[in-house]
Amino acid sequence: MTAQHRLDRQHSHRADDDPATEVIPRVQESPSAAAPAPEEPSPEPEAPAGVPHLALLRPASVVKVAAGIAAVLALAHFAAAVYGLGRPGFQVPAAIRLGNELNVSTWFSSVLHLTNAAILGLIAANSVRRERWKWVLLSVSCAVVAMDEVAANHEHVGWIIHTTFGTTGFLTYAWIIPAVVLVLVVAALCLPTLLRRPGAVVVVVGAAVFLFGAVGLESVGGALFERTGDVQAFAYNVLAGTEETFEMAGLVIAMAGLLRMAGGSGLRLAGERFVDGAR
Repeated sequence: MTAQHRLDRQHSHRADDDPATEVIPRVQESPSAAAPAPEEPSPEPEAPAGVPHLALLRPASVVKVAAGIAAVLALAHFAAAVYGLGRPGFQVPAAIRLGNELNVSTWFSSVLHLTNAAILGLIAANSVRRERWKWVLLSVSCAVVAMDEVAANHEHVGWIIHTTFGTTGFLTYAWIIPAVVLVLVVAALCLPTLLRRPGAVVVVVGAAVFLFGAVGLESVGGALFERTGDVQAFAYNVLAGTEETFEMAGLVIAMAGLLRMAGGSGLRLAGERFVDGAR
């Protein structure tokens, strides 16, 4: 062995390999002296059993935004109608005139109907099978009315009935006849199931407010139009604005009740599917 090899071995020799070296074991720290472990974040509190909720929407925010838009549209219409007093030839601008077809208020009402149809669809998907078809029927009914808001099919149906049967007075806008029949049929089929859910009273109140405007005030507007034939008159503008305001208010109220109803129906978002927490 060369001198260089001996030198390398001496440098690589560890102290623990030396018999003369005493290996002192490490002192274990007592648990009390150990550094405190970082606290784990407490899990988010889960909804108590029996109180499921809809985790997709914030009901208060949705209702407030919808109510605010409806209020702005109503104020714009009535302000324009009042501004036109004493100004011959002035007309409420078509874009903000409540009661007109194919304008901002019509689009907004259609959106409200579609929103209510979507909430009803969620409730239907989370309902027991024997009741599901009733919620589907309500959802489809709202979707059909949403389509009709922008397509104005009820105007064509009403004109056909009016010219065929010569309806007058409160039935001048004759589309309200089949509309009332369909509402009564749907109510008879679905109302008992609806009333068993939380928020049902709010939904029924909203539906009543909507129907008061859409059917009740619409029939009065038909009688007024038959007598005057002037849809630009101040009285007709006030009546049409009041009718549409009741319709939008009813839809917003019904939406508030449906959101509460959906939350009480056990809808919770879990992964990519809905889980019925009420079963």
